[in-house]
Amino acid sequence: MPKRFTDIILALTMALGLLLVESCAESPSTGLYEEIKSADKMVFASMSITKVPKWTDEGDFWRLEWGKRIAAYSYSTYMRAYIDLSELQIDDLEFDDRAMTVKVTLPPVVTELVGRDMDMKKEYDNFTGMRTSGLDGKELALMKERANASLLKELERNPMFKKRLVEEARRKARRYFETIFKQAGYTASIDFR
Repeated sequence: MPKRFTDIILALTMALGLLLVESCAESPSTGLYEEIKSADKMVFASMSITKVPKWTDEGDFWRLEWGKRIAAYSYSTYMRAYIDLSELQIDDLEFDDRAMTVKVTLPPVVTELVGRDMDMKKEYDNFTGMRTSGLDGKELALMKERANASLLKELERNPMFKKRLVEEARRKARRYFETIFKQAGYTASIDFR
């Protein structure tokens, strides 16, 4: 084989190898997608809701318990809003490498209750007559359970808490992802499913 022909074949093989290596290399869009998806659940907003349950009872005259017990305690329940990024699909990111823009459709914001204070803080109590003892642990637990059931019904009837939390989470998520893509050189428009 003439030397010139060998040089041409070698040059073509090297060019083909470079093309193969470039096509196998991870594109920036794939890398960004994998990085975002690996975050799983990202919490973007949280709030505490304080309840003040009250207790009122009157004694039993026949058991020589006359008088009243009135008490008010407070505790907080915690709610958060998150996005489950493990639900993100590659099609949810539409890159335009020429314009350096990306259209992102994120999974929906989800809210959940994540717990409540173990202890309740005494706000007020008043015991009259022969009723001088405070509430016992069983009565406090009952008061807290009733207040929690009331809170759950209130959250179902009045979506204001969830709505406010979802709006805050969306605002923070937009800002967060716009910054992530800006650092990669893209201008992002963020939407939610």
